Amino acid sequence: MPHLTPAWFIPFFQGVFLGILAMVVHEAGHLIAALVLRVRIKSVGLRWKGVYTVREPGPPLSNMFVSLAGPIVNLVLIASYPWSPTFSVANLCFTVFNLLPLDGSDGTHVWNCWRQMRQMRSAAK
Repeated sequence: MPHLTPAWFIPFFQGVFLGILAMVVHEAGHLIAALVLRVRIKSVGLRWKGVYTVREPGPPLSNMFVSLAGPIVNLVLIASYPWSPTFSVANLCFTVFNLLPLDGSDGTHVWNCWRQMRQMRSAAK
């Protein structure tokens, strides 16, 4: 049985650090988009699922763009593969899981905004 040495933990902690970095950059994408689109940020926090932002409900189209901004940043960072395959994979995972329509995910927010825009368009007819 191999002995556990400090060197054994380095890849694990490197992966954890790069995953957290991917999360922080993802939320920065949301924050920058919200600032550009003038959607007011109420708070930024950390809970067991990760970093999160709470924003005021703005127009559905603006909210959709703010919701997509985080995954788009992660999607762009997948191109970091030549320099850091681990960071690239962390961003790929973050992109995929954030776009799934799970409770509280960006995918759910985008879906809800899209439905609101369709309802508004139907009501205007």
